Amino acid sequence: MSKLIRYTKIAPTVFVGEKQLDFERESLAEKQLAKMFPVVSIITDSDGAKFIPIEEVFNIEKLHEQALNEAREKGRELGYEAGLKQGLTKAEEVLQQFNGAIQDTLTQRESLLEEARQKVLELVLQIAEKVTFDAITVDPESTVQMISGVIDTLIDRSRIKIRVHPDHLPIVEQNIDSFLKGAAAIKEITISSDPRVRHGGCFIETPNGDIDARLESQFEVLEGTLLSNGEDK
Repeated sequence: MSKLIRYTKIAPTVFVGEKQLDFERESLAEKQLAKMFPVVSIITDSDGAKFIPIEEVFNIEKLHEQALNEAREKGRELGYEAGLKQGLTKAEEVLQQFNGAIQDTLTQRESLLEEARQKVLELVLQIAEKVTFDAITVDPESTVQMISGVIDTLIDRSRIKIRVHPDHLPIVEQNIDSFLKGAAAIKEITISSDPRVRHGGCFIETPNGDIDARLESQFEVLEGTLLSNGEDK
């Protein structure tokens, strides 16, 4: 009978500290990391050095997804705006915990720490953006709320041109009277569809300038702010 020889690829690893580090300190760091991230495995080699298999990043990603799923459920009860804030707040809490654990255990791996932080932050933003756009697609009323909020901030409301996603055009047109009720200064208002505007956002032109209230633009600003804050630390 012939034998089958199977090749098992050994997963690459990310070492935690140096082999020369104090073992008592490594033990304390291991306990702290296990307390904050119980699903993450820590392996000890024959020399006593501890390291984390790189595939454990999937467990960390799962923690972020679970946290944002919880925030999404609360958001459905509290509304779009409250849900988005709750999701980002929860994501920031998880991100801060992750940063604290990594900084305590990888003091000599600053470059790796920054790279890991950027990747996790990008992942958090991607998940938050997906959750938000999924909720907006289901609830087109959020576009109407967005437009009303922008109109309230305008100084010159005499002539307004509003562009929204084609799928949300009918419901926005149905609410045109509600836009006019609270703004007597509006003399002319035009609503048109624009496929470049994603669900939930709008682009408004006024005599004093244009207002880019597209959600993707707001996420770009948020991403730039969070990433730049991370570089300053």
